[in-house]
Amino acid sequence: MSVLLTGATGFVGMEVLARLLEGDEEVVALVRGGDESEAQARLDTVLDGLGVEPAARSRVRAVVAELTSPGLGLTDADADTLAGEVTEIVHCAASVSFAQSLPDARAINVLGTRGVLELAQRIGQRGALRRMVHVSTAYVAGRHRGRFAERDLYIGQEFRNTYEQTKAEAEALVDAAGQDLPIVTLRPSIIMGESDTGWTPAFNVLYWPLRAFDRGLLPSIPTKPGNRVDVVPVDFVADAIVHLLREPSDVRGVVHATASDAAPTAQELVALAAQTLGRDRPPLVEDSDDSLGRHSEEAAQYMPYFDMEMIFDDERARELLSPAGIVAPPLHDYFPALVDYARRARWGKTALTRAQARAQATTPAA
Repeated sequence: MSVLLTGATGFVGMEVLARLLEGDEEVVALVRGGDESEAQARLDTVLDGLGVEPAARSRVRAVVAELTSPGLGLTDADADTLAGEVTEIVHCAASVSFAQSLPDARAINVLGTRGVLELAQRIGQRGALRRMVHVSTAYVAGRHRGRFAERDLYIGQEFRNTYEQTKAEAEALVDAAGQDLPIVTLRPSIIMGESDTGWTPAFNVLYWPLRAFDRGLLPSIPTKPGNRVDVVPVDFVADAIVHLLREPSDVRGVVHATASDAAPTAQELVALAAQTLGRDRPPLVEDSDDSLGRHSEEAAQYMPYFDMEMIFDDERARELLSPAGIVAPPLHDYFPALVDYARRARWGKTALTRAQARAQATTPAA
């Protein structure tokens, strides 16, 4: 198995790369860079941070690419070489910014996905493509209320931001290509750090209000107590991606990587955060203007993810992932690890690699 991986220098991609190298796959990582040496240097930094052993490192190499360029910035010769070598694709690369303009978000999330699909079609023409896993987001559901099924995409919902919109647009491309190619789309919900170490390089979405809460800066939270906050650890998502990559090629369609019915309510999450952080519970106030969320650009981006009246249906996930033991753990089981790591990393101000987090996981935080 030779896997083409996009997004290897990103949060989810790093976790996927680590798992592929723990197996026996050969990996070609598409990496942004001015030349091959710069791209390889970026990849080597990731491998150092992951703590990958030298023997495993020999099974991965970087290829210079640019998602926003036509054909991923690859020459025809490079594309032909990859088409003759690659048998699987994992497309993790994306912009996860909620504040990007629509053209900028489309350049990465939509046009980049189109470029990956064009390469997949070139590989498929040779009969060599066994599987492609496309990483989307459960929040293609946008502002939908009620249950959102794995078969749903455009059902009249509005979107909160350009990230949600462009990931939905990219999914539409993938869905069309999936008529001819063996593609599985995975939709994670809010991705948090590793469930054992708490490690994450990205302190956004749920981390922002947690940090404000830890500093006593969150007087209230604008949401209904019973609204669900669906979060999952990155190791669950990466395990799901790699498992689906290795599934038979007749497995296609969309799979939710979500907590679904087990997602905590806003009230339960606030109680858990108050207990773990040692703070008084802020009140949950519907339509309140007395929250920091009404006075901060960051909060305006992230606080709406507390205020959703939606549950993700995960029927296919239970069918395909649960038998392999790949199930999202309850948030209360790993929430202390998330907080411990976040405090060690000073909520993102101190860079700690995955390898360092694993080495320090047994040492209490100061």
